[in-house]
Amino acid sequence: MINNSSNEHDPLLLSEWIRQTLNEAANNLPPPIVQSLTAQVRDTLALCSDDYLIPALRVAWSLVDQMCKKVEQQKVVTAGQSSLLPVPRMNWVDGIVVHLHPSDGSSRGRRSNFIGNTTTEDQARNASEEDLDTIRAELLPSMFKSDNNDDDGDDDAKHDNGSSTSTQHIYSLGLVFYEIFSGGERPPEIIEQQQNNVANESCDAEAQDFSVQEELGDLDSSLLVVDHAAAPIIDVEGQLSIFDTIEDDFNLLPKKRHTTENSDFQKNKCGAVSVEPLKGERVPVQLCDLIANMIDCINGTLSGDDAYQSMTHVRDDLQLMLERPAIYLYDQDMGRLSMTGLQLGDTVFGRNEELSSLKECYRRSISGKTEFAFISGHAGIGKSFLTYEFGKHVIMSGGIFLAGKFDQLQQGKPFSALAAAFNGYCGMLMQSSELQKRRAVVASTLKSSLGREAYYLTKIIPSLNDILGSEQSDETFYDDNCVDAQRRLQYLLCQFVEVLSSSYTAPVTLFLDDLQWADSASIAAVTQLLCSTGSSSKQKQFFFVGCHREGIIDSTHPVRELVCNAEQLGVPFTSLKLDSMGEETLNAMVSQTLCVLPRLTRTLSNIIYRKTKGNPLFVSQLMLSLNKKNLLFPSLNRRRWEWDIEKIMSQKLPDDVAVFFTQSIADLPSNVRISLFHISCFGASVDIAFVEILEIALEMRGLCDNLDVAVDEGLLEKKGDQLRFSHDRIQEAAYNTLPADERCIFHHVCGMALASYSTSESDDNILLAAVNQINLGGPSAIQNTSQSFTIATVNLRAGQKAMVMSDFGAAYSYFNHGISFLQEGYWQEHYDLSLELFDLAAKCALTNGDIVSLNLLSEQVIAYGRSLEDKLNVLYLVTCALAFSSRLPESIQKSIGVLTKLGIDLKESRSTEACIQETMTLLSTRTDDEILNTRQMTDPTMIVAMKFLTKLESSMSQTTPRSVPFVTQQIIELSLSKGMSPMSPIGFVYLGGFMSKRGDISSGYRYVKLALSLLDKVGRECAGEVIWMATQVKIFVEPIQAANEHHNDGYEASMVAGDVFNALLNAFLKNSCKYVAGVKLQTMREEYNKSERLAKENNYSILLVVIKQVQRDVLRLIGSDEEVTIPEEEKLIASNNSVLKSYCFRNAHISFMFRSYDDAKEYVLKFYECRENAWANLMVTHVNHALYTGLISFWVARKSRDAQCWIARGNESKLTLKRWAESSPWTFENKWYLLEAEESFSHNDYEAAKLFYKHAISSAKFHKFVHEEALAYELAAYFYLELGEMEQSIEYFLAAHERYHEWGAFGKCNSLFEFVKSSFSPASIESDFAVSSFRPVSLPTACPNKQQQASSI
Repeated sequence: MINNSSNEHDPLLLSEWIRQTLNEAANNLPPPIVQSLTAQVRDTLALCSDDYLIPALRVAWSLVDQMCKKVEQQKVVTAGQSSLLPVPRMNWVDGIVVHLHPSDGSSRGRRSNFIGNTTTEDQARNASEEDLDTIRAELLPSMFKSDNNDDDGDDDAKHDNGSSTSTQHIYSLGLVFYEIFSGGERPPEIIEQQQNNVANESCDAEAQDFSVQEELGDLDSSLLVVDHAAAPIIDVEGQLSIFDTIEDDFNLLPKKRHTTENSDFQKNKCGAVSVEPLKGERVPVQLCDLIANMIDCINGTLSGDDAYQSMTHVRDDLQLMLERPAIYLYDQDMGRLSMTGLQLGDTVFGRNEELSSLKECYRRSISGKTEFAFISGHAGIGKSFLTYEFGKHVIMSGGIFLAGKFDQLQQGKPFSALAAAFNGYCGMLMQSSELQKRRAVVASTLKSSLGREAYYLTKIIPSLNDILGSEQSDETFYDDNCVDAQRRLQYLLCQFVEVLSSSYTAPVTLFLDDLQWADSASIAAVTQLLCSTGSSSKQKQFFFVGCHREGIIDSTHPVRELVCNAEQLGVPFTSLKLDSMGEETLNAMVSQTLCVLPRLTRTLSNIIYRKTKGNPLFVSQLMLSLNKKNLLFPSLNRRRWEWDIEKIMSQKLPDDVAVFFTQSIADLPSNVRISLFHISCFGASVDIAFVEILEIALEMRGLCDNLDVAVDEGLLEKKGDQLRFSHDRIQEAAYNTLPADERCIFHHVCGMALASYSTSESDDNILLAAVNQINLGGPSAIQNTSQSFTIATVNLRAGQKAMVMSDFGAAYSYFNHGISFLQEGYWQEHYDLSLELFDLAAKCALTNGDIVSLNLLSEQVIAYGRSLEDKLNVLYLVTCALAFSSRLPESIQKSIGVLTKLGIDLKESRSTEACIQETMTLLSTRTDDEILNTRQMTDPTMIVAMKFLTKLESSMSQTTPRSVPFVTQQIIELSLSKGMSPMSPIGFVYLGGFMSKRGDISSGYRYVKLALSLLDKVGRECAGEVIWMATQVKIFVEPIQAANEHHNDGYEASMVAGDVFNALLNAFLKNSCKYVAGVKLQTMREEYNKSERLAKENNYSILLVVIKQVQRDVLRLIGSDEEVTIPEEEKLIASNNSVLKSYCFRNAHISFMFRSYDDAKEYVLKFYECRENAWANLMVTHVNHALYTGLISFWVARKSRDAQCWIARGNESKLTLKRWAESSPWTFENKWYLLEAEESFSHNDYEAAKLFYKHAISSAKFHKFVHEEALAYELAAYFYLELGEMEQSIEYFLAAHERYHEWGAFGKCNSLFEFVKSSFSPASIESDFAVSSFRPVSLPTACPNKQQQASSI
């Protein structure tokens, strides 16, 4: 029985659903439009609106999906079983109902235009996936066969399993789709055919015997609903005539009629149907074609190539229309495309896996674990495309994306790729009014953190000048005496990245393309950005991704060095290798580019694949070429892209993309080819303004117009104010249009013309471009030898500019080229030019670590220099190179030799006391203010002499400390008599350190403060060294905890000056101060790991060994099982006294901490043997030296027969600490008390010992030295154990255990526990005062990057 009530969740007849949905779509049209239109026009607009199209597509998809599932089920049906497939008919539409299952209201209520021209693909895809289940269409059971015993039915079943029946099903469904998308109109051809069949079939109508109620009972108890406003109320019991209506609507005929109709269907008695009426209703062409292809499939061998042969293909196409309507549903503007030609999109095809890997690598990197990525592959494979797609992800997630590109023909331009990346971003900041506040934050933070040093960044990032709002001349800031300007720039770039990241609270991603053309300086800067640790505790959020061509980067390439450094420092990286596209991926690319369904583009894509082997660049260029040749064209008639398969197959195309481009360029007019060659000589991109200059300089009219033709041909692109080749391979093809010898001549002519222009315009960029062109031409291109001097001079100018920009690799190249252009006899004919070229080239060679080139260049200057003064610069560079190579004795000898020739005698024949007395007498005649106001040194020779002296002082302090005062005296004498130089503060700070070590801490403190004040007078070139030395004296006056801030300042000052060695010393000594101050050991473990990385980065082997020695002690105290290997330790112990002394002390210290008497005694004796030849300055290391050698000495004295000797040694340490305690009670009082207690213990003065132990414990606790509080408790416990006061001893052991645990010395805790366990009875240990915390603790793992917490067992 049919219920005549209505419910929106009940199934609707398809025809009723069409009518209701179409009305709702019409009602959703804007009221002003509705009121001004006729009903017919309104219905047409509603029919092609998203409010109707998308639900209709979902209904269509659900029908096809149902059929596909039935086909799959039918495959397993055995003989004799009922067919699961419906009978093919021309009026299926009458046997279909629509179920609505809305999640938040009816689907019909969701009439917002959720997919349209303003909807993104992702929104469309999400909406379609979400709503596929909200509307479901279903064929009624009457559409399916059910009688196995009917012979005709068996025949039908056989047909259902055949291909002909499959196409009949597609045809039947096509007619349904026609009616759905026409708004309920049946095809006129079908109506006419049905009218012709009415007379023949009317006699069979009376024989119908069918139960409608039985049909409806199969619909999951749902009710078939009709619209009450459109039809009379149906009373089944009262009006039996309803059966006639239902039979007509649903073709619910007896089996015999079914068989007859199906037989007629198979005899092709169904008429052809045209979809032109649908197109007239503005139904999308793709949808019209889909319906036409479904209907056309019934025609067998006469069907068109596009006709469907499988129901799954129909489902796939409908799915694409739902997921990507902008591509596969909506009509394309073919009129516009016929004017513009084929437009290639920016979609990345077939790289989902690689893109996901890149995103995951990025996520790990910005989460705290530094990581980077490389992408490799052949030219045109899509490396850059993939990375820019990744860049969208970075920006969408709130990150900063910087992009630059190296260029084979712009390698001489300093930091070209890095400059482009950072400058482009700064330019964007300036142009965007929305980013004004952020721009102000960046400017403020940069100025506060870098001060005037930020200027150096503006030399490679010109747009930064606009952000900072300051314009300074080179002369104001350029510091030729910078220790290492390249290191300085690397540090400043790191700071800039930190500023960007912190200002935006966003990670910074740097992408550099074409790494195969990268220069060493740029890669070194990237390495610093990746691996730098610095003194800051901030978490740096930086990610680097680089692309390079496969097979070009060899073992000598700078990128290999980056990889090696990363591996040594434990910085992981992800390497992605891209291959060509597969056939399916290529078909997807062709399909989406043409907005034609993949099923239809397969024949075209197969041909393209055979031609291109799937190279994405080749594919895109081939498609553009086919479009230009009108073999791939927009059809206004069919309103879609068309192609001529036969003509495309007949095209003779090269197998290589480079040859393809060469042929494409060869087809251009000659003037366009020449113009392309001209700009190809300057790389893959060039500023439009520069092209205009080139046009003037070369007197080449029409250059810009010719390049516009190349833009129209797709070979060039205009992006902002730049012209770019569409791909590197196009630039390479254009560049290779001339033979190599002719290219050299052009480079030379072009460079000379630009050099002349740059002289008149004073433009540095034009100068660098001109010199690069000249150098590419080479000396062989010179036709007039008189040009040699000019070319060498412009190379000198270019090199100086590169040095200002801190690119010493490029600068060296310029100087070297300048030398190569000089003619024979240049030292005689062009002495000044030659000397300057060789001097500066030698400086760049040293900065670049090229000692071989430095030696060759210095030999020339030494051989041909006309005076000692002319040779001083290279001689100084040679002594620096010897010092950097750890050849300190040779460096000292050479320095002394040069100073002797300059008339500076160290007079080492005097005693050290006499030297110091003379220096103090000299200074006693001047007040501090008079010293600070001493005039500046101006004599160039004396300025260089001061450099020799300071280098000599640093080297001697490590090898012959007793000689240091003689050098110090000379520095101070010259500073007072000749004037203060940038090196003068070093003399005063060394004097302060030396005086402090001799015991006069107050005088030492005065002179180190004077040295710090001098930095503001003479410049901060040596600030890093002065600050660390001054801080080491300050800790003997001020609380040691204050040293952290001073050493941080020293680190930053060193890095700003490019002085990495003294930056590392500041970092190492800061850690040493923290260690002495009792900072938790896990923190120290992490801090020493940072110092280790910095030492590794810069290959400072001596400091690295000393750092690892301390690390070994820290790990032993923590109890970690991590191995610390020091490969060069044995070698350096034999050759370097500092390393030997550190080795002996560290072993003595750790032996004492773990109560290994014999080892402690052995190593402290070795330490005493080498300590006399120690540094001349007072250092934080001396604090623990004095404390632990004293403790070991008193311990040995109590066990040794030679007690007096050991007591004397201990007493020496005690008196030293007492003297320091008088200067700084905060740091040294508890240490002095502890040695007093141990000495009293050794003298059997037990009462005094008890008092001093108590004072040592109390003082350590008050001054917050938890580790020394633990040590005092432990030693007092041993003392009471010796006296037999067991209860007091156990109490102190417990207190020591607790303090060691607090310090993080878990290994020491366990050692102490084992000692107590073996020394006391269980009853004693478990007495009331031995609380539960006195237990062994779990030890941390070997992982150095995780916080470890020890828990009680």
